[in-house]
Amino acid sequence: MEDVISQESNPLKSDEKQITVDNNIQRIPLFHVSLAKLTIMFVATFGLYQIYWFYKQWQALKEYYDLDAWPIARCIFTVFFTHSLFVYVNEYIKEDNRSYRWNHSALATAYVLLIVVSSILNKIEVLPTFFILISIFIPLAVLYPLYEAQKAINFALEPLDYEENSSLTWLNWIWIALFGFYWAMVIYALTVLVRLA
Repeated sequence: MEDVISQESNPLKSDEKQITVDNNIQRIPLFHVSLAKLTIMFVATFGLYQIYWFYKQWQALKEYYDLDAWPIARCIFTVFFTHSLFVYVNEYIKEDNRSYRWNHSALATAYVLLIVVSSILNKIEVLPTFFILISIFIPLAVLYPLYEAQKAINFALEPLDYEENSSLTWLNWIWIALFGFYWAMVIYALTVLVRLA
């Protein structure tokens, strides 16, 4: 009873508690996106979506853990920070006394290797047709490690109250439309390569 009187006599204190609770609800440790939306946006933008994905993950971690990190730098130089990101995901699940089976180290290594190989192939001016095809599809293969990581992230966020992110926004549709022209050129180039082969 005294607690009720105390709260009523100090409504400002009660409001501050409510604001604190609201802020804790909004601050989730990782970026949620549905697996379907991740796949659509990654493929539609030919992998460019991964830059945004990494940025949002590091931004959420920075705000939640008060990290001394630059999300922009970490989303650009992903090969240096993928392992640490996946470790954060894995450790957060452990902190919540839950378990999730995934080989985060192997997936991070696979991501880095795919990025490095893709970068090397893109720097070679003259490639046989077979390697040209590989250089086109390797960026899409990068989706697999990120897909598995997002599965772990969505599992980690299940107990939390987070904003659903499964529908395509108007901005998403603009990116899809813009990259539609790029995909048309890629498909045309592939048909030409097949004919020449």
